[in-house]
Formats: sequence, C-alpha cells, structure tokens
Amino acid sequence: MAQTRPYTGVRILDMAHDYARYATRLFADLGAEVIRVEPPGGLADRHESGPGAAERFAFFNASKRSVEIDFDDAAGRRAFEALARDASVILVERDGPMFDALHELVTLAPQAVITAVSPFGLGGPLADAPATDLTLQAAGGMTWMSGRPGEPPLRLPGGQATMMASVYTATVTAIALVDAEATGRGHVIDVAVNECIAHSLQNAIQVWDLERRISMRGGEGTRDATEDIFRCQDGMVFLASPLSLGTSWKSLVAMLAEEGHPSAVTLSEERWQDRAWRTTSEARQAFREAFEAFTAGHTKQHLTEQAIARRIVLGPVSRIGELVDDEQLAFRDFFQTLARPDGEAARFPGPPYRFSGDHWHVSPAPALGEANAAHGNA
Repeated sequence: MAQTRPYTGVRILDMAHDYARYATRLFADLGAEVIRVEPPGGLADRHESGPGAAERFAFFNASKRSVEIDFDDAAGRRAFEALARDASVILVERDGPMFDALHELVTLAPQAVITAVSPFGLGGPLADAPATDLTLQAAGGMTWMSGRPGEPPLRLPGGQATMMASVYTATVTAIALVDAEATGRGHVIDVAVNECIAHSLQNAIQVWDLERRISMRGGEGTRDATEDIFRCQDGMVFLASPLSLGTSWKSLVAMLAEEGHPSAVTLSEERWQDRAWRTTSEARQAFREAFEAFTAGHTKQHLTEQAIARRIVLGPVSRIGELVDDEQLAFRDFFQTLARPDGEAARFPGPPYRFSGDHWHVSPAPALGEANAAHGNA
C-alpha cells in the first residue's frame, strides 16, 4: 500500500502555462490532485515548439490531469464552477484563463488559496509589460550577479525565471494553505516573477540598503583566493580552503607536498597566512597558477577521492550530460523515464526526497481533456 503523501486529498486547479507550471508539478509530486484547466485547444505551453519543447512540457506537467473547458459556454462555466467549489488551490497566470477574474474566483471559492502569478505583479507601471526569461532575469538582477568579474552580465540557462518563480509560488501557496485549512478562509496571493528573482540574490539587496554598495559578480571582494572553480585534466573542480577552514587548507598543502609538487612550496610561504592578502586579485592569480599546475595532471574523480579522504572541501563540477551517468544519482533512481506527448521516451529528474516505504512514481503529462468525463464536462 502506497504511503499517503503530504498533499493527498488536496485539489489544485492549475491554469499556469509558463512561470508557475513547475509549482503545480511540485504539489503533484507531493500527492495533490492537480487538474490543468485548459481552454479549447489547450494552454499555451501545449503549443511551444523548438528544441526541448516536448521535453519541457512532459516534465512540467507530469502527474497532472487535464480538463478542456470552454469558458464562453454555459455548460463549461458550470463544470468549472463545480471544480472550483471543491478546490483547495486555484493557480492562475497572466495571459491565461481567469487571470482577470480574481474577484469572481473569490466568490466561487472563498475557501481556496488563489495564487496569481505574473511577470511584474498585479499593479504598477510594468503590470502589463511584455516579458521573457531573459528580461526577467535582467530586471530581477540575476544577470548582473552571474558570470565572472570583469566580464559582461550572464543569462543563466534553463528557464530560471520559471524555476525561481515556481519555487516561491509553491512555498507561499503552501503557507497560505495551512492557514486556509485551519480557518476556512481563503487567500489571494500576488506573485511577481521579477520580485522572486530579486529576493534570491543572496545579500545583494541588503548590501545596497545598508552600505550603499553594488554587489558584483564573483563576490563581495572578501572571498578567499581558494574559493573558486579550477581546471583539471578532464574538466573543473570547485575548491574552498580559506584559513577559516583550517583542516581544508592544511590538508591541501600537505597533499601537494606528499605528491612532491612544487606548488606546495609556493603555498607554504608566509604570505598565505595573511587573510586580508588572500582576498586580493594578486593572491587569486597566484593561487590559480599554483593549484592548476597541480590539477592539470589529475582527473575530477581522483581529486574528489583524495579530497574526501583528507577532508578538503573540493568537489567535481558536473556538466549537465555528466549528471545522467552520475553513480550516486543512478543509485537513488533520480532520473526517471517518461513519455513525451508524441509518445517518445525521455529521461527526467525526479524530486530530491524520498518517502519511507514508498517508491517515487509519476505518470506522463496528460492529453488535452483526458479527464473531462470524470469531471462532468464530457
């Protein structure tokens, strides 16, 4: 018998088509009944094209159901009203169904958490402004904080606006749902994607607020010379061996000495005990030259094994393709095979958690309107 999951018995009406569609996937993984309420022809994400479009749709909409409803038809409206009366959460997104009818949703489902997701929020001068993943990353500050010092801002790949907005949307919806279930009173939540991104910028906002300094790519200028990624024989590794991590630094120098590498002599110089100097560009350049002279002769696996044995804070930097064959992820069955809308199989990442006594399983993304008969809209 499968274990009951946290949101088993919770019905979520999902009208997201872009920035919030992973939020509802998270709830589906946790046991919620997530129903995509789609207009005739389907929500916009069904019509995306180009590289990876089919895979994205399959991933974001796995374990959901679909009903096709004509909101301009009396029977369709009645079917939607019946769904709304039993819903715990109704999630809408700009340019999708019912986004401009929040007052109507509150009347239909006063018990529900109604979460409205849009690029810039429900009000303000940019409320109706067009947006893309790139412009939202830029507007929220993510591009400014990404990349290396002295180089241009960098757009992060993988639809970061969708992933970031969805994580925040799921979190705030879950919090509001606790109160709604306890009091019987629903909530209306206004989620702005650019604000989600701005909130995720480490302490950049606080640095400006308290010190009137603009945070830069590569850190605040106080990062130790060892805290970076470094090239090795078959890729890159991440290292952190500041003096504050005494074991890591001492073990690193000892490893170089045991290997008979000349970098051990360089890194044993007295200046490497000066914490302030270690944050300078001179120190960063000197350390990179010394350490990469050593790592150039070793693989990521070898360096990682040596680091684990010596308690050095070092790990491999994995390319996306390398993750698929990662032995730890394979042992945990992290990647699962699902069918795309065209029937072809593809591998997708699973949730980063396990329930005791339960094997994680998802069902493929739903065909348009497949659950119409079950919800009185055949």
